[in-house]
Amino acid sequence: MAAPRKSAQQVAAREKARQKAAEFTARHEELIELAAKFIEHNDAAETTEAAAQEKAEKIIAQGKADAETARQDAGRVVAQMLKTGESKSAVAARLGLTPAVLKKYMPAQNEEAGSSQGSAGTEAD
Repeated sequence: MAAPRKSAQQVAAREKARQKAAEFTARHEELIELAAKFIEHNDAAETTEAAAQEKAEKIIAQGKADAETARQDAGRVVAQMLKTGESKSAVAARLGLTPAVLKKYMPAQNEEAGSSQGSAGTEAD
């Protein structure tokens, strides 16, 4: 059998190269599409996380405001208890607090007393 001609070998080599190039191009196009999907999903995830973070910050801020309102209400109750003539240590014991912790509730009570009596102690944070 005769050896294939050089031109036939070149044609076969070119065809093989074209086939490999077509496979490479198809794989490259598929990778581009997959990369685009990845970027789309990743952007959606980041947007979702940012929205959730914003909601969480709003909830935390509202919780802090609600907690501060509740502390002020607790301070008013402490003031009412002290107005009955009970000592600070007795009120603290009744509430299960130390006198130092009870004082944390007193600034709110002092502000109200200061505005109604005209003289109040220093405010503490």
